[in-house]
Amino acid sequence: MSSLGSFIRSPIGAQELRDILLLRGSHFYRNDSKCFTSKSGSKIFLRLALFRSPVVMCLLLLLTKLGACPAFGQFFSGGDSSKRIVFSANVEGNWDLFVVDEDGRNVVRLTKIPYDENTPAWSPSREEIIYASSDGELNIISVENKESRRVLVKGKEGKKVEPSFSPDGKSIIFVHLKPGAMDDTEVCTYDLEKGSSRTVIDQCGTQYFPQWSKGNGQVVYTHTQCSSGCGHLIQELWVADPRGGDARQLLMTNSLCTHPIWSPDGRKVAFTSDKTGNLDIWTYSVEDSRLEQVTKDPNLDASPAWSSDGSKIAFISARSGKMGIWVKDLATGREDAINPFPGKDVECKDVAW
Repeated sequence: MSSLGSFIRSPIGAQELRDILLLRGSHFYRNDSKCFTSKSGSKIFLRLALFRSPVVMCLLLLLTKLGACPAFGQFFSGGDSSKRIVFSANVEGNWDLFVVDEDGRNVVRLTKIPYDENTPAWSPSREEIIYASSDGELNIISVENKESRRVLVKGKEGKKVEPSFSPDGKSIIFVHLKPGAMDDTEVCTYDLEKGSSRTVIDQCGTQYFPQWSKGNGQVVYTHTQCSSGCGHLIQELWVADPRGGDARQLLMTNSLCTHPIWSPDGRKVAFTSDKTGNLDIWTYSVEDSRLEQVTKDPNLDASPAWSSDGSKIAFISARSGKMGIWVKDLATGREDAINPFPGKDVECKDVAW
Protein backbone atom coordinates (compact mmCIF):
# COMPACT_ATOMS: atom_id res chain seq x y z
CA MET A 1 0.00 0.00 0.00
CA SER A 2 1.29 3.47 -0.80
CA SER A 3 2.28 5.78 1.98
CA LEU A 4 -0.57 8.08 1.00
CA GLY A 5 -3.07 5.23 1.22
CA SER A 6 -1.73 4.26 4.63
CA PHE A 7 -1.96 7.85 5.77
CA ILE A 8 -5.61 8.16 4.75
CA ARG A 9 -6.77 4.77 6.03
CA SER A 10 -4.86 4.55 9.30
CA PRO A 11 -7.16 4.83 12.32
CA ILE A 12 -7.44 7.99 14.36
CA GLY A 13 -6.56 7.68 18.03
CA ALA A 14 -8.54 8.76 21.03
CA GLN A 15 -5.87 11.31 21.97
CA GLU A 16 -6.07 12.90 18.53
CA LEU A 17 -9.85 13.18 18.80
CA ARG A 18 -9.47 14.76 22.23
CA ASP A 19 -6.98 17.26 20.82
CA ILE A 20 -9.51 18.33 18.18
CA LEU A 21 -12.26 18.88 20.70
CA LEU A 22 -9.92 21.01 22.83
CA LEU A 23 -9.63 23.51 19.98
CA ARG A 24 -12.89 25.18 20.98
CA GLY A 25 -12.35 28.91 21.35
CA SER A 26 -8.84 29.10 19.87
CA HIS A 27 -7.73 30.69 16.62
CA PHE A 28 -5.20 29.41 14.12
CA TYR A 29 -3.64 30.19 10.79
CA ARG A 30 -2.11 27.92 8.16
CA ASN A 31 1.57 27.28 8.82
CA ASP A 32 2.51 24.35 6.59
CA SER A 33 1.04 21.10 5.27
CA LYS A 34 1.44 19.19 8.52
CA CYS A 35 0.38 21.37 11.38
CA PHE A 36 -1.27 24.58 12.41
CA THR A 37 0.23 27.15 14.70
CA SER A 38 -1.37 29.59 17.07
CA LYS A 39 -0.63 33.26 16.57
CA SER A 40 1.87 33.09 19.43
CA GLY A 41 3.76 30.32 17.65
CA SER A 42 2.98 27.39 19.95
CA LYS A 43 2.35 24.05 18.24
CA ILE A 44 -1.23 22.85 18.15
CA PHE A 45 -2.26 19.22 17.82
CA LEU A 46 -4.21 19.62 14.60
CA ARG A 47 -2.25 17.46 12.19
CA LEU A 48 -3.56 16.48 8.82
CA ALA A 49 -3.67 12.95 10.21
CA LEU A 50 -6.96 13.99 11.77
CA PHE A 51 -8.46 14.08 8.31
CA ARG A 52 -8.04 10.31 8.09
CA SER A 53 -11.51 9.82 9.54
CA PRO A 54 -14.55 11.00 7.55
CA VAL A 55 -16.61 10.57 10.72
CA VAL A 56 -14.44 13.03 12.63
CA MET A 57 -14.48 15.46 9.73
CA CYS A 58 -18.28 15.37 9.56
CA LEU A 59 -18.45 15.85 13.32
CA LEU A 60 -16.24 18.93 13.15
CA LEU A 61 -18.18 20.41 10.26
CA LEU A 62 -21.45 19.85 12.12
CA LEU A 63 -20.08 21.46 15.31
CA THR A 64 -18.86 24.42 13.28
CA LYS A 65 -22.23 24.82 11.54
CA LEU A 66 -24.01 24.77 14.90
CA GLY A 67 -21.58 27.34 16.31
CA ALA A 68 -20.20 24.90 18.89
CA CYS A 69 -16.69 24.87 17.48
CA PRO A 70 -15.85 28.41 16.31
CA ALA A 71 -12.13 27.68 16.20
CA PHE A 72 -12.57 25.14 13.42
CA GLY A 73 -14.66 27.64 11.50
CA GLN A 74 -11.74 30.01 11.81
CA PHE A 75 -9.47 27.29 10.41
CA PHE A 76 -11.59 26.99 7.27
CA SER A 77 -11.86 30.77 6.86
CA GLY A 78 -8.11 31.24 7.06
CA GLY A 79 -8.07 32.52 10.64
CA ASP A 80 -7.44 36.15 9.68
CA SER A 81 -7.71 37.95 13.02
CA SER A 82 -7.88 41.34 11.27
CA LYS A 83 -11.41 40.35 10.23
CA ARG A 84 -12.43 39.72 13.83
CA ILE A 85 -14.31 42.24 15.97
CA VAL A 86 -14.10 42.32 19.75
CA PHE A 87 -17.01 43.77 21.69
CA SER A 88 -18.80 43.71 25.02
CA ALA A 89 -22.21 42.05 25.33
CA ASN A 90 -24.73 41.60 28.12
CA VAL A 91 -25.71 37.95 27.79
CA GLU A 92 -26.25 36.86 31.39
CA GLY A 93 -26.79 40.04 33.37
CA ASN A 94 -23.34 41.60 33.12
CA TRP A 95 -21.02 42.75 30.33
CA ASP A 96 -18.52 40.20 29.02
CA LEU A 97 -16.08 40.24 26.10
CA PHE A 98 -16.62 38.33 22.86
CA VAL A 99 -14.94 38.16 19.47
CA VAL A 100 -16.78 37.49 16.22
CA ASP A 101 -16.10 37.40 12.49
CA GLU A 102 -17.01 40.55 10.58
CA ASP A 103 -19.97 38.66 9.07
CA GLY A 104 -21.35 37.75 12.52
CA ARG A 105 -20.20 34.12 12.53
CA ASN A 106 -17.93 32.18 14.88
CA VAL A 107 -18.62 34.13 18.05
CA VAL A 108 -16.26 33.22 20.89
CA ARG A 109 -16.67 34.22 24.52
CA LEU A 110 -13.50 35.54 26.18
CA THR A 111 -14.60 36.42 29.72
CA LYS A 112 -17.12 35.16 32.23
CA ILE A 113 -16.56 36.83 35.59
CA PRO A 114 -18.78 38.83 37.99
CA TYR A 115 -17.31 42.17 36.88
CA ASP A 116 -18.32 44.08 33.77
CA GLU A 117 -15.67 44.23 31.06
CA ASN A 118 -15.62 47.38 28.92
CA THR A 119 -13.77 49.25 26.15
CA PRO A 120 -11.65 46.41 24.72
CA ALA A 121 -8.76 47.19 22.35
CA TRP A 122 -6.56 44.88 20.26
CA SER A 123 -2.80 44.64 20.68
CA PRO A 124 -0.80 45.36 17.49
CA SER A 125 -0.03 41.63 17.17
CA ARG A 126 -3.76 40.80 17.57
CA GLU A 127 -2.75 38.17 20.13
CA GLU A 128 -4.07 40.07 23.17
CA ILE A 129 -6.85 42.44 24.13
CA ILE A 130 -6.70 45.08 26.84
CA TYR A 131 -9.85 46.15 28.63
CA ALA A 132 -11.18 47.91 31.71
CA SER A 133 -13.29 46.14 34.33
CA SER A 134 -15.96 47.61 36.57
CA ASP A 135 -13.69 47.33 39.62
CA GLY A 136 -11.66 50.18 38.13
CA GLU A 137 -8.69 48.10 37.00
CA LEU A 138 -7.06 47.31 33.66
CA ASN A 139 -6.54 43.81 32.33
CA ILE A 140 -4.94 42.07 29.35
CA ILE A 141 -6.37 38.80 28.04
CA SER A 142 -4.87 36.30 25.61
CA VAL A 143 -7.17 35.61 22.67
CA GLU A 144 -5.70 32.12 22.30
CA ASN A 145 -6.04 30.68 25.79
CA LYS A 146 -8.35 33.30 27.41
CA GLU A 147 -5.98 33.78 30.33
CA SER A 148 -6.21 37.28 31.80
CA ARG A 149 -3.68 39.24 33.82
CA ARG A 150 -4.06 42.44 35.81
CA VAL A 151 -2.08 45.53 34.78
CA LEU A 152 -0.77 46.85 38.09
CA VAL A 153 -0.16 50.57 37.61
CA LYS A 154 1.73 51.82 40.65
CA GLY A 155 1.15 55.38 41.81
CA LYS A 156 -2.20 55.68 40.04
CA GLU A 157 -4.71 54.77 42.70
CA GLY A 158 -8.32 55.17 41.73
CA LYS A 159 -10.35 54.06 38.75
CA LYS A 160 -8.61 53.50 35.42
CA VAL A 161 -10.64 53.29 32.21
CA GLU A 162 -10.50 53.29 28.40
CA PRO A 163 -7.11 51.66 27.76
CA SER A 164 -5.46 51.02 24.41
CA PHE A 165 -2.04 49.87 23.18
CA SER A 166 0.76 51.96 21.74
CA PRO A 167 1.61 51.22 18.07
CA ASP A 168 4.58 49.05 19.11
CA GLY A 169 2.60 47.24 21.81
CA LYS A 170 5.16 48.06 24.51
CA SER A 171 3.01 50.61 26.33
CA ILE A 172 -0.63 51.37 27.00
CA ILE A 173 -2.51 54.63 27.36
CA PHE A 174 -5.52 55.08 29.63
CA VAL A 175 -7.67 57.56 31.54
CA HIS A 176 -7.07 57.91 35.28
CA LEU A 177 -9.91 59.30 37.40
CA LYS A 178 -8.21 61.27 40.15
CA PRO A 179 -9.30 60.08 43.62
CA GLY A 180 -11.30 62.64 45.57
CA ALA A 181 -11.62 65.02 42.63
CA MET A 182 -14.91 65.91 40.99
CA ASP A 183 -14.87 65.76 37.20
CA ASP A 184 -11.09 65.65 36.92
CA THR A 185 -9.09 63.12 34.94
CA GLU A 186 -5.65 62.71 33.43
CA VAL A 187 -4.36 60.69 30.50
CA CYS A 188 -1.48 58.41 31.42
CA THR A 189 0.85 55.95 29.74
CA TYR A 190 2.24 52.77 31.26
CA ASP A 191 5.37 50.98 30.03
CA LEU A 192 4.54 47.25 30.09
CA GLU A 193 8.23 46.28 30.07
CA LYS A 194 9.58 48.73 32.65
CA GLY A 195 6.46 48.85 34.81
CA SER A 196 6.51 52.66 34.99
CA SER A 197 3.71 55.17 34.39
CA ARG A 198 3.60 58.87 33.65
CA THR A 199 1.00 61.54 33.03
CA VAL A 200 1.00 62.81 29.44
CA ILE A 201 -2.16 64.96 29.35
CA ASP A 202 -3.56 66.85 32.36
CA GLN A 203 -5.87 69.69 31.37
CA CYS A 204 -8.41 71.36 33.59
CA GLY A 205 -11.57 69.25 33.48
CA THR A 206 -12.01 65.81 32.01
CA GLN A 207 -10.24 64.04 29.18
CA TYR A 208 -11.53 60.74 27.80
CA PHE A 209 -11.14 58.19 24.99
CA PRO A 210 -7.37 58.46 24.26
CA GLN A 211 -6.31 56.60 21.11
CA TRP A 212 -2.78 56.29 19.73
CA SER A 213 -2.23 56.73 15.99
CA LYS A 214 -0.29 54.05 14.12
CA GLY A 215 0.59 56.60 11.45
CA ASN A 216 1.81 59.73 13.22
CA GLY A 217 2.31 58.69 16.84
CA GLN A 218 -0.12 61.29 18.13
CA VAL A 219 -2.93 60.68 20.60
CA VAL A 220 -6.46 61.84 19.90
CA TYR A 221 -8.80 62.30 22.87
CA THR A 222 -11.81 64.29 24.02
CA HIS A 223 -11.75 67.28 26.35
CA THR A 224 -14.85 68.59 28.11
CA GLN A 225 -14.98 72.34 27.59
CA CYS A 226 -18.41 73.24 28.94
CA SER A 227 -21.20 71.39 30.72
CA SER A 228 -24.08 72.94 32.66
CA GLY A 229 -23.07 76.54 31.99
CA CYS A 230 -23.58 76.18 28.23
CA GLY A 231 -26.98 74.56 28.34
CA HIS A 232 -25.54 71.39 26.83
CA LEU A 233 -22.37 69.34 27.10
CA ILE A 234 -19.55 70.48 24.80
CA GLN A 235 -16.77 67.93 24.44
CA GLU A 236 -14.32 68.45 21.57
CA LEU A 237 -11.53 66.46 19.95
CA TRP A 238 -7.94 67.28 20.83
CA VAL A 239 -4.58 65.83 19.81
CA ALA A 240 -1.25 65.66 21.62
CA ASP A 241 2.13 64.01 21.25
CA PRO A 242 2.62 61.74 24.29
CA ARG A 243 6.39 62.26 24.01
CA GLY A 244 6.00 65.96 24.79
CA GLY A 245 4.72 69.23 23.37
CA ASP A 246 1.51 71.20 23.57
CA ALA A 247 -1.94 69.76 23.04
CA ARG A 248 -4.17 71.41 20.47
CA GLN A 249 -7.86 71.35 19.64
CA LEU A 250 -8.49 69.35 16.48
CA LEU A 251 -11.81 70.91 15.45
CA MET A 252 -14.64 73.00 16.84
CA THR A 253 -18.11 71.47 16.60
CA ASN A 254 -19.87 73.05 19.61
CA SER A 255 -21.21 69.57 20.33
CA LEU A 256 -20.68 66.40 22.32
CA CYS A 257 -17.90 64.37 20.67
CA THR A 258 -16.95 60.91 21.94
CA HIS A 259 -15.10 57.72 20.95
CA PRO A 260 -12.47 59.13 18.54
CA ILE A 261 -10.45 56.49 16.69
CA TRP A 262 -7.65 56.94 14.14
CA SER A 263 -7.92 55.36 10.70
CA PRO A 264 -5.23 52.70 10.04
CA ASP A 265 -3.16 55.18 7.97
CA GLY A 266 -3.47 57.97 10.55
CA ARG A 267 -5.06 60.39 8.09
CA LYS A 268 -8.59 60.46 9.50
CA VAL A 269 -10.39 60.27 12.81
CA ALA A 270 -13.79 58.64 13.16
CA PHE A 271 -15.87 59.75 16.13
CA THR A 272 -19.37 60.16 17.54
CA SER A 273 -21.01 63.59 17.64
CA ASP A 274 -24.43 65.14 18.25
CA LYS A 275 -23.52 68.06 15.99
CA THR A 276 -26.85 67.78 14.13
CA GLY A 277 -28.88 67.11 17.27
CA ASN A 278 -28.56 63.32 17.06
CA LEU A 279 -25.61 61.08 17.92
CA ASP A 280 -24.08 59.91 14.64
CA ILE A 281 -20.74 58.72 13.28
CA TRP A 282 -18.49 61.31 11.62
CA THR A 283 -15.00 61.34 10.12
CA TYR A 284 -12.48 64.19 10.11
CA SER A 285 -9.55 64.36 7.70
CA VAL A 286 -6.45 65.70 9.44
CA GLU A 287 -4.81 66.55 6.11
CA ASP A 288 -7.51 68.74 4.54
CA SER A 289 -9.78 69.45 7.56
CA ARG A 290 -12.72 67.80 5.82
CA LEU A 291 -15.62 66.82 8.08
CA GLU A 292 -18.04 64.15 6.83
CA GLN A 293 -21.15 62.64 8.36
CA VAL A 294 -21.04 58.85 8.03
CA THR A 295 -24.41 57.82 9.52
CA LYS A 296 -27.72 59.68 9.44
CA ASP A 297 -30.15 57.30 11.11
CA PRO A 298 -32.51 59.00 13.61
CA ASN A 299 -31.48 56.45 16.25
CA LEU A 300 -28.26 56.59 18.24
CA ASP A 301 -25.04 55.59 16.42
CA ALA A 302 -21.80 55.51 18.45
CA SER A 303 -18.47 53.83 19.18
CA PRO A 304 -16.90 53.62 15.68
CA ALA A 305 -14.11 51.18 14.78
CA TRP A 306 -12.15 51.05 11.50
CA SER A 307 -11.53 47.86 9.56
CA SER A 308 -7.84 47.03 9.05
CA ASP A 309 -7.88 48.38 5.48
CA GLY A 310 -9.91 51.48 6.35
CA SER A 311 -12.70 50.60 3.93
CA LYS A 312 -15.39 49.98 6.56
CA ILE A 313 -16.48 51.27 9.95
CA ALA A 314 -18.18 49.15 12.58
CA PHE A 315 -20.32 50.94 15.16
CA ILE A 316 -22.99 50.48 17.78
CA SER A 317 -26.53 51.49 16.87
CA ALA A 318 -29.96 51.44 18.52
CA ARG A 319 -31.78 51.38 15.17
CA SER A 320 -32.99 47.79 15.63
CA GLY A 321 -34.60 48.60 18.98
CA LYS A 322 -31.57 47.53 21.02
CA MET A 323 -27.87 48.34 21.04
CA GLY A 324 -26.31 46.20 18.32
CA ILE A 325 -23.32 46.02 15.98
CA TRP A 326 -23.53 47.50 12.49
CA VAL A 327 -20.93 47.85 9.71
CA LYS A 328 -20.87 50.51 7.00
CA ASP A 329 -18.97 50.09 3.73
CA LEU A 330 -17.54 53.55 3.06
CA ALA A 331 -17.28 52.97 -0.71
CA THR A 332 -20.81 51.72 -1.35
CA GLY A 333 -22.60 53.31 1.61
CA ARG A 334 -24.19 49.97 2.51
CA GLU A 335 -24.97 49.38 6.19
CA ASP A 336 -25.43 45.85 7.56
CA ALA A 337 -26.24 44.54 11.01
CA ILE A 338 -24.01 41.92 12.64
CA ASN A 339 -25.90 39.54 14.91
CA PRO A 340 -23.55 37.37 16.95
CA PHE A 341 -26.47 35.95 18.95
CA PRO A 342 -29.27 35.05 16.50
CA GLY A 343 -32.59 34.47 18.17
CA LYS A 344 -31.50 36.12 21.41
CA ASP A 345 -32.22 39.59 22.76
CA VAL A 346 -28.63 40.62 23.57
CA GLU A 347 -27.29 44.16 23.69
CA CYS A 348 -23.74 44.94 22.53
CA LYS A 349 -21.37 47.88 22.97
CA ASP A 350 -17.70 48.96 22.72
CA VAL A 351 -16.67 47.48 19.37
CA ALA A 352 -12.99 47.31 18.32
CA TRP A 353 -11.83 45.97 14.96
